[in-house]
Amino acid sequence: MTKFSKLKIIILFFPILSTVLRWLQNRGSSISKQKLSVFLLIGTTFYFLFSSQAMAAKLELNSSVSEIGVGSQFQVDLTLDTQGEEVNAIEGGISFPSAILELKEIKDGNSIINFWIEKPAQKGNGLVQFSGVIPGGFNGVLSPYYKGGKPGRIFGLVFSAKKENVGAIEVKSASVLLNDGKGTPANVQISNFSFVAIRIPIREDSWAFPRDADPPELFTPEIANDPNIFDDRWFLVFAAQDKVSGIDHYEVQETRGKEPDKSKWNTAQSPLILKDQSRASYIFVKAIDRAGNERIVVVMPAVRPWYRKPIVDMILTLVVLVVLILIARWLWERYTKHYE
Repeated sequence: MTKFSKLKIIILFFPILSTVLRWLQNRGSSISKQKLSVFLLIGTTFYFLFSSQAMAAKLELNSSVSEIGVGSQFQVDLTLDTQGEEVNAIEGGISFPSAILELKEIKDGNSIINFWIEKPAQKGNGLVQFSGVIPGGFNGVLSPYYKGGKPGRIFGLVFSAKKENVGAIEVKSASVLLNDGKGTPANVQISNFSFVAIRIPIREDSWAFPRDADPPELFTPEIANDPNIFDDRWFLVFAAQDKVSGIDHYEVQETRGKEPDKSKWNTAQSPLILKDQSRASYIFVKAIDRAGNERIVVVMPAVRPWYRKPIVDMILTLVVLVVLILIARWLWERYTKHYE
């Protein structure tokens, strides 16, 4: 119940209070009108001020500009304010007037989403769809410089205005799940973004693409298998983060060598079924961001080749020792015979 609703209840309550007071006076009650009025006024005031209010996660579309020159570009960010709730999953869509705006780029760098089930992508004329999870949950961006959690960025959309007009970019069919182990849907509040596109550019420097010179962050691919997935075959799961331009794509290479071959990279998506189900290969995963920066990580073989197994090492060590002993004995016999 909102404060406005409670205020209406209190306003409607006072005529009832007056009727009750008149009825008590007619019956000769010992309670004075003044005492009863004060008591009920205090009670309703406490109810109005301190009763719990329903919280809602807020999805908001915002930008540093609202007036856009035709032909110029601007960015709109989708942010999530949990407002005290802890959430771990979100999905939905964003619609925009394709007759007025052209979608130039989707930037998912510096996102609160750790694992995209469906990366933000245009799925038709004027619609972007997305779905992702936040392992461990999210209840705001925390910092020692302020109290509580601030809204977190999910992704950004870069648009170009095609003609003069007014319009709105809107969140559609959004769903946010609480991090309560049950997948309980959270109440969702939506704040859309309205804009005006005009013929004369407002300011050429009002918004600019950030420069990205850093590689994606370090990440750790995982190998797993499950009887219910991929016929119990081994598969690789990987996800990297890039704080500025976002991840463009991944490349993977399986090889028996300790170094990757530049000519054998293959574009891949997570999850990926391994070619070498014996897990005797080195697996190199390369994450490339939209600025072309790269980060390469390696997953070590789980099964060593026969010549690298401990038992082989022991046998080779024993053979070497026997050979050394035989050589030493042969040298000793020659030495003793020489001086006899």
